[in-house]
Amino acid sequence: MASAILDIQCILDANFKYLIKEMSIVDVHSRASQHWIFKHTQTPYTIKSKAVNMWLFRNYHQLSIDCGDEEKRRIIQDFIPEVNVVDMGADLGCPRLNQLYRQSDYVNNNNFNCMKNCKLLFPCCIYHMDLDHSQCTYNRIFALQRWFINNA
Repeated sequence: MASAILDIQCILDANFKYLIKEMSIVDVHSRASQHWIFKHTQTPYTIKSKAVNMWLFRNYHQLSIDCGDEEKRRIIQDFIPEVNVVDMGADLGCPRLNQLYRQSDYVNNNNFNCMKNCKLLFPCCIYHMDLDHSQCTYNRIFALQRWFINNA
């Protein structure tokens, strides 16, 4: 049976509905992965970003910009009907991401820069290259993958 880890980052719209802003998925037993960034009506559109988002919607992932966090299980199960969706935090006891980077197999207590370096151990998307890597879902799925392999 194949297993994958999915991480979603959302924003809240004016009606307090969660809208997916960024999403990444990685196979548990390999480095096969995919990453998406969504642009919503709450953020300013440029002609270029609108064209890119429409192209992605039509030709690639076909996930609407109105797709919210509450639809994630349904979306996954529509694409993969046999899937069993497990919440790593609630169902498996995975620590919060800020705690995950602090775990002993990630952190050398003698190195004060290790928190930053640990986040850099895993890849991140081009958008987050010059920002905090721990905010990137692509970076987090590999941290979650490592935790899952070591603790499942």
